[in-house]
Amino acid sequence: MYFICNMNSKEEAPVFQTDLLGRVIWNHYFEQQSSEVGLMIDGEEDEPMPSSYFFRELAGMNDAEQEALLQCRGRILDVGAGAGCHSLILQERGFEVVALERSARCCEVMRSRGVKEVVESDIMNLPSGKFDTILMLMNGFGIAGTEQGLVELLSHIKGLLASGGKILGDSTDIQYFKEAPTEMDLTAQSQNEVLFEIHANGMSERFPWVYPDELLLESMAEEVGLQFRVLMYTDEYHFLCEFYQ
Repeated sequence: MYFICNMNSKEEAPVFQTDLLGRVIWNHYFEQQSSEVGLMIDGEEDEPMPSSYFFRELAGMNDAEQEALLQCRGRILDVGAGAGCHSLILQERGFEVVALERSARCCEVMRSRGVKEVVESDIMNLPSGKFDTILMLMNGFGIAGTEQGLVELLSHIKGLLASGGKILGDSTDIQYFKEAPTEMDLTAQSQNEVLFEIHANGMSERFPWVYPDELLLESMAEEVGLQFRVLMYTDEYHFLCEFYQ
């Protein structure tokens, strides 16, 4: 998941950079600089949250996260591990965990916090490794950016599963968030695809994100040759799901 830091209205126009979330996490941990963090979806700003959220312990996690951690088994790949909050809990429970993160700053934080195996890489560049559980929390499917990208992501991740392995992730149906179009536009982007913009300390980052609902995920599972089921709902729109062989 990606977030934005609130900017002072007197600041100059932001300069486009990359890895702003990594900067927020690094500064919180190494410099003790707390930030109010939020996200912007298609120009609409969501509720802010403190940077300490990325360092939360089990009691501060939502029901989907807690259930996902209970469902983990065997050798685990934590995709988009951030500051390592999920990896550390699983390590403490005795699991072998590989924390995968493309942000060099986040990787430095995780190593300092005691995550044993940290891999700095994009998931699509991870060529091998058989995992019993692949964890994609905090709306982790969104890293695919688009629906087509999600098909490619799931197909790639399938190749990283050990025999009998599973993918655990949560997602949010954001149809309620979007206004219904007055007429059908066949050229319009999918209602599951959005544009994020991140702001922090006078810098900005924009990127595509995708929020697949359960029907879309089910159809994609069939396309890549996996089974799919919803494990639980935390509210009307947010759910934890599983892909399995």
